[in-house]
Amino acid sequence: MSSSDPSPNPERKPTRRRIAVDFEPLKERLQIRSWIDHLRRDLFTGGLGIVVSTVLHALLLVVLGLILYNVRTVGDGNPLIASWLTPGEKAANAGRKLKPISIPINIGPSPVTVPDQKTPSDSGDPDGPQKKIGVAPVDVSQALESRNPRTRAENLEQLGGTPDAERAIKQGLQWLSRQQKSDGHWELHQGYPDPGFSVIRTDTGATSLALLAFLGHGNTHQSGEFSEVVAKGLKWLKAIQDPQTGDLHDLRQEEGRNGAFYAHAMGTIVLCEALALTHDSDLKPAAERAVHYLLDSQHPDNGGWKYRPISKLMVGDLSVTGWALMALHTARMAGIEVAQEDFVRASSFLDSVQVRGMSRYKYEPTTPDSKASPALTAEALLCRQWLGWPRNFPEMQHGVKYVTDAEQAPAWSGGRRNVYAWYYTSQMLHNIGGDDWKRWNTAVRDVVVRAQVTTGSAKAGQDTRGSWNPTSPPGDPFEHSEKGGRLYMTALCILILETPYRHQPVYTTTDVAEQQPKSE
Repeated sequence: MSSSDPSPNPERKPTRRRIAVDFEPLKERLQIRSWIDHLRRDLFTGGLGIVVSTVLHALLLVVLGLILYNVRTVGDGNPLIASWLTPGEKAANAGRKLKPISIPINIGPSPVTVPDQKTPSDSGDPDGPQKKIGVAPVDVSQALESRNPRTRAENLEQLGGTPDAERAIKQGLQWLSRQQKSDGHWELHQGYPDPGFSVIRTDTGATSLALLAFLGHGNTHQSGEFSEVVAKGLKWLKAIQDPQTGDLHDLRQEEGRNGAFYAHAMGTIVLCEALALTHDSDLKPAAERAVHYLLDSQHPDNGGWKYRPISKLMVGDLSVTGWALMALHTARMAGIEVAQEDFVRASSFLDSVQVRGMSRYKYEPTTPDSKASPALTAEALLCRQWLGWPRNFPEMQHGVKYVTDAEQAPAWSGGRRNVYAWYYTSQMLHNIGGDDWKRWNTAVRDVVVRAQVTTGSAKAGQDTRGSWNPTSPPGDPFEHSEKGGRLYMTALCILILETPYRHQPVYTTTDVAEQQPKSE
């Protein structure tokens, strides 16, 4: 049969049928394997990408969580922070216009009610009946009267001073005078043993602290044993001021330094005290510019101050605010008028950091209540006194009891010494008067006098005679004296010893009698 014969070959048919049957399973197996290969490739490419993306997002969430935690907890309970501030907005504060200030210097007895400012009942129970209390800054017309050297000498014992304390003050002022630079300024961070940390370097702050100590003893640029020292210091301070804004901080190119507004507020107090003590008209323009800058830097709503001119996006702290408020009261002593609304806002800030019915205080509004401290409580109660709280107001008395507890008794020993707290407690109790003040003053005065360094080298750079050691023994963890250094420590110790006559008590002798707080 030829190849062209169309008849079927019975032997080839089964063979063709067997091949077709055999290849079908093979195709299925090839298709399955192809699908698995594709899946493997997808897992290797897309799947791995998903895993990597998931890990990266998880890490990002952890980092953000840590940032939020740090932002919420920074500064809790610390009166003086010695680390750099987290960078914040700067442009928002540029080119701020100075606002006018006008109100009678000695505000009358009728308080301006702060709607949201409330205090609990006499029991101190925060859930008890509420009473409103007004803001009525006290009369400051005679606040510096006791600094007159003759008045001080004639009434030293009655005021609470002693010859030993006066000798310690004199030796401290002599040490400060030896540390003054030729152009009139002082430095915190160098020039003597145990200087402060460079991170809080501020020549304005150092100069202001030193001048406060000289002025507190009745020295001015016109009179007193150290008049030339004061004159040189005031000249430097006026020269460093920004003529446009009034800013006194010497490191303005590094806005946000922790010491910036401490330094400016202290410098403002210096200029205003010197003006109030001498009525020297040459000081008035610089003092007014400094006060304007301070007011323009206050939080527009909450009333606090921080390390730089503050905006609505920022929050103040009690430590800086206390110095700023004292500067505003000193401005009034110098005849520079300050608006009532600025004091009302500052009082609102104090409300935001109160704990336990306004009898205790913490660093910032977001600080945990458990971080309230005697140092900050004494500072806040002093502010309340100058803003018009009556002497026998119940929450004032609760606060006094807290800061004078046996655990807070002055002791120059490791972990106990806290000159920052003593500085404010002394002033607050001096206003209170009576047995609380006498007991405290005797204790802190004797402790500070005994701790003064009275011997040592007289060589430049090694001179310590008349100063106080900031590092031995180490102080309370929140004192930060080792960061401020020997000049910081010495100036504060002198100011503590000058408390009996540095300011007249806020309350008169008639205020010592029982009285009821103003309420509505």
